[in-house]
Amino acid sequence: MHLGSTELVGTLDRIGIVAFALSGVEVGARKRLDLFGLLVMGVVTATGGGLMRDVVLGRLPYVIGREDYLLWAVGSSALSILLVSRRRSIPGPLLAVADAAGLGAFAAAGALAGIRAEVPVAAVILLAMLTATGGGAVRDLLADRVPLVLRSEVNATAAALGGFAVWAAEPIWTGGAALLGVGVAAGVRLITLALDVHLPVPGGVAEVVADGPPDGER
Repeated sequence: MHLGSTELVGTLDRIGIVAFALSGVEVGARKRLDLFGLLVMGVVTATGGGLMRDVVLGRLPYVIGREDYLLWAVGSSALSILLVSRRRSIPGPLLAVADAAGLGAFAAAGALAGIRAEVPVAAVILLAMLTATGGGAVRDLLADRVPLVLRSEVNATAAALGGFAVWAAEPIWTGGAALLGVGVAAGVRLITLALDVHLPVPGGVAEVVADGPPDGER
């Protein structure tokens, strides 16, 4: 079945929603939130990036305009809560694969949305990054921690590479470009996790952090 760019964005969004709901609930469980808190964390993580993308593009966010988006987010969060309550913790490999799949799906969705809006390639890549990392950033802020995308992981880099892959391949085949973008972003994410690869911290910054007073004394 042939899918146009709009349908592909919708499909990828839903994949990302399911994957990221698990991540949000897992972080909430570590913070010992109640059931409502866990649900909020799951839904916000699952829909935050797509909402930001749609606002930037000046259109009604899909999570509001398409009622099944919210149903996917709530349903996935509820299932994740059930999983957490039964097993107490989500296996690391499962969480890593879900996170990578969500990152790849959202990066491809953001890039396709940018291409459809006929924005320049730099904006396409930016939208891929925003869609893939926006929900996680909001999740981390709600969990009272510096967003992981800013300090310890290569999510944004992986999303940017996936977005560029979509942009480069889209003129040839839209569906193939979407799969390529998902594969590139998810692959980079999983490889860097497996090899424990992080972006470097400038030496001067590291020295300031090491020599400075504790956060509570500033």
